[in-house]
Amino acid sequence: MKAASSSVTASVVPLREARRSQAWAGWHRVSAAAPPYLSPEFFVLSEHLGDGQALLAEAHDPTGVIGALPLSVVDRTLLALRSDQTPSFDYCGTRAGLDAIWRALRADRRWDVMVLKSVPRDSLLATRLPELARRDGRPATVQPGVRHPFLPLTDFEAHLSPKFLANLRRCERKAGGIELERITAPTHADLEDALALEASAWKGAAGTALATDPGAAHLYAAMTRLFGRRGRASLNFLRFGGARVALLFAVEDDHTLHALKIGYDPQQAAVSPGHLMIWKVAADAARRGLRELDFAGKEDEWKRKWTDLVHEQVIITIYQRSLRGLATHVVRNVIKPRLPAAIRDRHSPLAHGCQRGDILGDHTLVERVRGRLVRGLGIKSGIRAALHPPRPKPPTGAPSTFAPGSWVRVKDEAALRATLDGNSRLRGLAFVPTQWETCGGVFQVQQPVRRIRDDRGVMRPVARTVLLAGVTCAGHGPGVAGCGRHCPMMYRDEWLEPAPAPRRAPPGPSVGLHARVRDADEIRAGLDLLGQRDGVTFMPEMAAYAGRRARIVEELTRVFEYDRWIAPRAPVYLLEGLGCSGAGLGDKGPCDRACALVWHRDWLTIEPVTRGEARA
Repeated sequence: MKAASSSVTASVVPLREARRSQAWAGWHRVSAAAPPYLSPEFFVLSEHLGDGQALLAEAHDPTGVIGALPLSVVDRTLLALRSDQTPSFDYCGTRAGLDAIWRALRADRRWDVMVLKSVPRDSLLATRLPELARRDGRPATVQPGVRHPFLPLTDFEAHLSPKFLANLRRCERKAGGIELERITAPTHADLEDALALEASAWKGAAGTALATDPGAAHLYAAMTRLFGRRGRASLNFLRFGGARVALLFAVEDDHTLHALKIGYDPQQAAVSPGHLMIWKVAADAARRGLRELDFAGKEDEWKRKWTDLVHEQVIITIYQRSLRGLATHVVRNVIKPRLPAAIRDRHSPLAHGCQRGDILGDHTLVERVRGRLVRGLGIKSGIRAALHPPRPKPPTGAPSTFAPGSWVRVKDEAALRATLDGNSRLRGLAFVPTQWETCGGVFQVQQPVRRIRDDRGVMRPVARTVLLAGVTCAGHGPGVAGCGRHCPMMYRDEWLEPAPAPRRAPPGPSVGLHARVRDADEIRAGLDLLGQRDGVTFMPEMAAYAGRRARIVEELTRVFEYDRWIAPRAPVYLLEGLGCSGAGLGDKGPCDRACALVWHRDWLTIEPVTRGEARA
């Protein structure tokens, strides 16, 4: 499709078609001064990492291409052509070119909503495109996005914390001398070393290392070789005693070095190889005349040790004048802000109870409809609620005889079976298969259970029941059990007896993978209309954990949904100590189930904890 104004025209064509046209050379020309990740080759390399059909919106005048905007269309949503490996997205070209591209996009009937993420706040794209859309009657919003920390390189050591700089020098001495190896033409062996180093620490265990994603690994290898020949990319190694102990993939333009991926040997963590790598790379870049080091990625805690300066990015959303586009705009930007706070704070126009109703796997439509029918449609309860006055709040059940923090022994199997009916229940509470392995074990009482929200959303009193610390539906066997979500198990008083506290070794340091919860506004910007991301609800009380750091207890690789085990659509985690308090139920609560909250990977910054890193 074409749009014309004076001598400037624009079109939206498949990216593969653009590669075979004369526009390819013109795109190179308008992006020549941009960072390598805004070059035509980068978008082609990263095309297969995204979804949908890749497009190029290009503008021309009699001299050739004057503007280029790579996009993709997925389910009638127009997106920036980017992936998780893209640090920033932007338009390359002139103002007149962007105006023509908007006219072409405005006439394109393949999309209802346009969402452009990771756009620099002060860029022409962020300031001009929403203005053009609003002028033509298309609703547009600009929301805060990710913030990139950056370090000015001019005399950068003078601006570091004296304590931090002293720790860097101490770590350098402790390492026995360090050397930076900067490679612009890496061999296959160099790239293999880099991938192995990056995967050897916490990223490999978390499943986020490049080696676990062949597409991303190919992108970095091809990008380093291609742009390295042009002096715009490098593979950097830090050597201790001749051995490679840290790596950094970097690209650069005329004034900025962009640190894309960093990794290190965890056996050297005591001397902070990651920080030493940044130190030496920054000094080398400053010597070569670069003015800035950009920490690509999100605003992680370790980056704050280097700088408190950030480049702000935004998320541009534009709604087409179509039925779906305008309806989506009305729900998001007109109805939702006017909803009562109790509903609005759930970030959905629909009342959403808790994560127990979340469907994390990717199921067929038939499975979803059948599962919804089995669980009930809620029609009868809805009619009753409309025709009858609200029921009084159910009372709390009788308290347990076992106080929180006390120690109890689960009775042996014979004594326990004597309390159960033919359905393995006592006063309606089932003793499930994974609980049998706890018979005879000694546990600490975590908390009493006196009222719960059951699986159908009904609040019920519960009497003389407790939760035991560390006992969940997952059990302690090697396989996945229960529902896969590590739900705490409830125990009736009749199943327990007092026990002396066991002798225990003093707790060791909290080591391993940890995660820090990202800013609540940043999380909310990525939620859908139901207040979810990939099926995971961001419950209102989860916002209180923003900035909190906790140990990762488990990555949920399989969950039991609709009568089968299935992998979640995206990586999700459970964090130590960050459980549901039932606060989101307000006056209807409390709910004492203490379910583990499920955290989407994009809501977290995953990081290790080591004594060396903590000092630096």
